[in-house]
Amino acid sequence: MERKRVVVTGGSGRVGRHVIECLAAAHEVVNADLAPPASGQKARFIRTDVMDIDAVRAAVKGADAVVHLAGLDHDWGCPPEQYIDVNTRGSWHVLQAAEEQGVRKVVLCSSISICGLQEMRPDWHPQALPIDETHENRPVYPYGVSKQIAEAMGESFARKGRMDVICLRPLAVILPETLGAYLDFVDAPGRNWLFYYVTAGDLARAFRAAVEVEGIAFDSFYIGADDSSHPRPTLEWFQDIVGPLPEATDHARYRRNPRASVFGNARARARLGWAPTSDFNAMRAAHADRTLEREDA
Repeated sequence: MERKRVVVTGGSGRVGRHVIECLAAAHEVVNADLAPPASGQKARFIRTDVMDIDAVRAAVKGADAVVHLAGLDHDWGCPPEQYIDVNTRGSWHVLQAAEEQGVRKVVLCSSISICGLQEMRPDWHPQALPIDETHENRPVYPYGVSKQIAEAMGESFARKGRMDVICLRPLAVILPETLGAYLDFVDAPGRNWLFYYVTAGDLARAFRAAVEVEGIAFDSFYIGADDSSHPRPTLEWFQDIVGPLPEATDHARYRRNPRASVFGNARARARLGWAPTSDFNAMRAAHADRTLEREDA
């Protein structure tokens, strides 16, 4: 594998730390972020505000690829106008600066929120199971709308033929330190949700795969685990929580793996050569063991 110079915006963040660690095993990595990273990160740090296009131009100069993670997260509860401003204009600055500096690839961090299904609106239910990249996107909340706009902008740059753009749509990201909070969320009585996830380690490997893959001018990929975080079979809890199964349901898939996720990852497997490694039941059991050990200590 050819060693590349990869600039990661937002590399000091929760996900960014894992992405940089994964990329640094094979590539020269630069962390372009407003905040410096925790000590020990194997990347050069350049203080960069993605809302300042001149700063972005300087940060991405000489890069072979840019991974764009910087932005406002859904769970930060920001005002709507900030999501639209920072997540869309920041993405535009990265794309424009990368093109101007001759960068050959940009990998955008999109989101599951682009489809709008995680909003659990009564007027918008999955049209197929599993949900894949061909599924219609109807976000209403500004965070999801900002990601839809960013993907459209990325495709517009890719059309010019000077730069490849890959958009990754992570499901709910579980970090080692957030597993307990995630379990509290999904196990709450009456939880109205779709019980999807991806571990930070698996997501980091997806970003590395996107940086290293050749021959994709533009595409978008859901990045998620094979299984659901709900203990019951997926088609059972889906009918209890969401309603009748879509006509386009792959029943054979859910017979092979009764707890298969409602989101598919076949495109990422086929085109990126990526596959998840997690098993939620094993993660749940390990967390319970650690909790008992702490209580016994």
